[in-house]
Amino acid sequence: METISEGWLQFLFVAVPVLSLVGAWMGLRTAGRLAERRQHDINNKKGDELE
Repeated sequence: METISEGWLQFLFVAVPVLSLVGAWMGLRTAGRLAERRQHDINNKKGDELE
């Protein structure tokens, strides 16, 4: 059986963690935007009830 070349191993050891970090960052960014939008909608509904 043939072993994986050193170049491929280096690529995998760098690319997989980097892609994981990018995915986590994008997910947190999206979650923050959704939470902000949800809070904004809640504040708007409270304002409508007061009128």
